[in-house]
Amino acid sequence: MSYDLAWEWRWESLGVELKVSTQVVDIFFTHQQKSKEDEKGGQLFIDTSMSDGLWLVVATPPHNADRSGPTWLELDVNRCKQEVLEHQNQGLVLVGYWHTHSELIPNLSLQDSKSFLEFSGKNIELLPCPLAIIVGNGGNNDTIRAWSFQKNGMILASLK
Repeated sequence: MSYDLAWEWRWESLGVELKVSTQVVDIFFTHQQKSKEDEKGGQLFIDTSMSDGLWLVVATPPHNADRSGPTWLELDVNRCKQEVLEHQNQGLVLVGYWHTHSELIPNLSLQDSKSFLEFSGKNIELLPCPLAIIVGNGGNNDTIRAWSFQKNGMILASLK
């Protein structure tokens, strides 16, 4: 399997780099949150089998069973379980989830932190340090930001 590279995120303090496939970026830009729309989101899966590093290769699209409002999102539990099984069978690893904000350059809110920690808690055996991606409504790469949730806090990735 090979993937087309859109960009790479780096967490300097963790010594971690994550390549992001164009397929994932397409999902993000396709589902941006417009003004007065509800949040959207999905799960994130990486391929650890590539010789050139970690690749974020799947961002599942929003699902009509999800519940959401303009500033909150609850992913449907059944769809999440089904997606995890489906992608694990393909050798992929769940690493976190993504959702939208109706702002140009998104930032983590207190609600985001709480939601990501709850998601991690429900998947603690799979996600000791989950990846959180928030998709803003701009047109450039900096409208999509990624955080790694560590025991000592959330660490924002930089574009490499």
